[in-house]
Amino acid sequence: MQCRIALAAFAFVVSASAVAQPVSLSLLPAGSLVVMGGAAEVELSNDEAVANFFFETQDAELTRAQSLINQRVGDGTAALKRADPKAQIETSGYSSYPVYSSGSNRAITGWRVRQGVTMRTDNLVALPKTVAAAQPFLALGGITFGLSKASRDRLETQLIQLATANLNLRFVAAAQAMGVPANRIRVEEVNFGVRETGPPQPMMMQRAMSASDAVATPTFEAGRSIERLTVTGKARLLP
Repeated sequence: MQCRIALAAFAFVVSASAVAQPVSLSLLPAGSLVVMGGAAEVELSNDEAVANFFFETQDAELTRAQSLINQRVGDGTAALKRADPKAQIETSGYSSYPVYSSGSNRAITGWRVRQGVTMRTDNLVALPKTVAAAQPFLALGGITFGLSKASRDRLETQLIQLATANLNLRFVAAAQAMGVPANRIRVEEVNFGVRETGPPQPMMMQRAMSASDAVATPTFEAGRSIERLTVTGKARLLP
């Protein structure tokens, strides 16, 4: 009886092993897995400018300081709208705070008031004259150049296409090095990285000007933007 039980148990073990072995082998993927990286870089001329203006004044009376700010900002924004009717113009950062005397007995001696104006435009040809039209009323804090939303959307599509093509070329090169025909490449996964932008254009500073100052037309160079996109992927080289 003990001998028959042992033989039965042995038969069960052999039978289970015979069934499990083909299943585990079938789960193993065929071919070699290759992980590669690709990239794309596109350089475009900037087609949009953002100009930041401001006016700041100080007076012993808060009402006089605020009145001057209101007048100057109103005249400045009106001049911008006349020079570039399609530009996006908005005011920001209206602030006023007291100015104290020095010494132990600090007392309010005046008020300093400031307000900013931002203009966004794609009319780069008229930009110098537009800025000059506002400078008798507002100081130019700086200008930055970049790509408009429409250009950035088109650029993103182009970057994806170029980065993917570059990744596919690297898969083909790896397959050739391993003696695998291109038609035996099967891409399994593609991941796009964060899009990178080149260094921003430097801001041009301008001193505050009074209404009586003569303003010569400034000169601007919009420059170019460089956008980069990286991509990584996995491909299987079938035998």
